[in-house]
This record gives sequence, C-alpha cells and structure tokens, in this order.
Amino acid sequence: MSRKRKISPIYHDYEEVEMNDEITRPGNNSDNDMINEMREKLEEALDQAKNGKCSNAEAKYLKELREYLYNAQQAECPGIVFDQCTIELPRNSIAGGESPPLITAVLNDPFFLRCCTTPTEVDAVTPCGTISNACMVNEVRATGYINYYLSFELDTFLNNGESNCSALNTLPFSCSDTTCVDEILCYTGLDAEESCPDFCNENVLSFGFICSTCNTGNKLTVTYVIVHILPNCDDMENS
Repeated sequence: MSRKRKISPIYHDYEEVEMNDEITRPGNNSDNDMINEMREKLEEALDQAKNGKCSNAEAKYLKELREYLYNAQQAECPGIVFDQCTIELPRNSIAGGESPPLITAVLNDPFFLRCCTTPTEVDAVTPCGTISNACMVNEVRATGYINYYLSFELDTFLNNGESNCSALNTLPFSCSDTTCVDEILCYTGLDAEESCPDFCNENVLSFGFICSTCNTGNKLTVTYVIVHILPNCDDMENS
C-alpha cells in the first residue's frame, strides 16, 4: 500500500546512528571540515541520481548546489554560515520505505541581514617580510540574522484510524529557527565604491543535510545541519 509523494525529497539513503553510538554535531568540526562533508554528501547524492534514485529536477538541483558551493569556496572570504535543527518523527507511524531526505532545500528570510563597512588595520606582505598593521582597508561584514524553514513530506498512517488504520496520509514535517550572522565577506580599499552585496532576491542560498539520526523505540530523531551561503563582494561587482 503506497502512493507517490506530492513533494519528493532530494535524496533519502542515510546511515542510522544507534543510541549508544557517537553522534556527530556541527560544533565538533571546523568550517572547512563541514564544507568537505557537504561536498562528499553531494557527490554521494549525485551518484545515486545517476542510478535513477531521484527525479531530473532533483538531480539538476544537486548539480546547481555543487557549483554554488564550489564558487563560494573559491572566494577569498567564503561567506558560509552553519546552524542546526532537530526534528522528531513518530517512527512506527511512518509508511515503510519512507525516510527524511539526506539533502533538502531550505527557505530563508535574509531581510534582517545588514552590511557593515569598517576601516581596519591589516598587515602588509612585502618581498622583505610582513609588516604588521601597515595599512588601512575596509572590512565588509554581514551581520544580523536569517530566519529559515526546513520542510519535507512523508507518507504516514496518521489517519484517525481510517481503513482499519491502514490509510496513508501525506503530511509535512518541519523545523524553523533563526541563524545569527557575523561573517566577513571581503576587504576593499578605503576609496573603493560600494561593495555590499544584495542579500535579497534569492542571493542567499540555504539548504540542509542530515548529520545524525537517533532511533529510540518509536521515536526517530533527525538532526540537520543548516547551511546558508551568502553572496560575496564579487556578486556586487558583477551585478
């Protein structure tokens, strides 16, 4: 007894973590380690896409996400911000074969981000060595917060007992929260023109990927790492 989901998650296979196993938390890793983990999961998901385990639209999203992440890493100051959220699922009421997506898009509201430009002393690198606090430049920093919403749908037996408790009911599961941001985007000369990027108009990309699961009886607890990729100063120059 099954039916097609209204909204297909991006990718589903993940390794379950038992109660007594070590659970990896975002705070245990450096940002670079987290970025490498993201890239590994994206490559894994793309391999599964090649085997027909997700739709063409989902495969296209994964490829765009990989390119976006690669471009962000190439920036001198990659503006990547991490958070996490946890969802508890009634495991025994989830239809067989259904599981939370490994990687999924996240809606964001970046309206409360601000761009701050502050004159800052920096070192100067010369052929004869580095001179400390030798010159002044503008430090361009994103501050404020991002509200976000992660959601996916699963087939469930939460049906008020319809059809002898066997009727399927597709329901959304979600988590939402606020990510505080205080991230350097770039450095510019004191006389440089406006270098603050536009945070609106879909210029902040957010997505989530599973970093841990914990199964205790009827309860399945899933923790997602939330990733916000901020626009950099080059985006302002190219706009």
